[in-house]
Amino acid sequence: MKSMGWAAAAAAMGLGLTFASPAAALPGCEAFLQKMRAEGSDIGLEYSHALVVSRVHTMRADYDITTNADVDGTLICRGDQFVRFEAHALEPLRGRAAEGFARLQQLALKAALGWDGSKSKSESRGLAGEAHEYLSASRQRGDVYISGKTERHEPGGVGVGMIFTEIDRSFVIAQED
Repeated sequence: MKSMGWAAAAAAMGLGLTFASPAAALPGCEAFLQKMRAEGSDIGLEYSHALVVSRVHTMRADYDITTNADVDGTLICRGDQFVRFEAHALEPLRGRAAEGFARLQQLALKAALGWDGSKSKSESRGLAGEAHEYLSASRQRGDVYISGKTERHEPGGVGVGMIFTEIDRSFVIAQED
């Protein structure tokens, strides 16, 4: 066992340790989109494959996500590998748009990270609360670029973040490099 790495030695000893690669931390894009659409009927969630014109050959696939709740999103994939999801809403965020923005975040967290509804809702609210506090502090300081940003780093190299500005809000799930 001396020549084996510690992970291989642990596996050989039957410790049952498994190591997920970063690509395995997030579902494939097709699975993500299917989960989003299946649970997003309450906000009229639809998606379409975006046409990207470029001189460079790429394996990148972009999807536009629309809702009937004044919120939209973008999913970027490399082949079927999930790279980045973003949800956007314009300020002032009230009523249907506020509910739709929160709901789209919760759907994305459930579909991407496999969380249940209550954890997705709690994490979404926590991120929004922090981003709002940072935005308020940015205003008070008189920053040149007034914004509030917060992020979490999940196992498997996944980043989850929220950005509030005076004109819009964004929510991001991304595979970290």
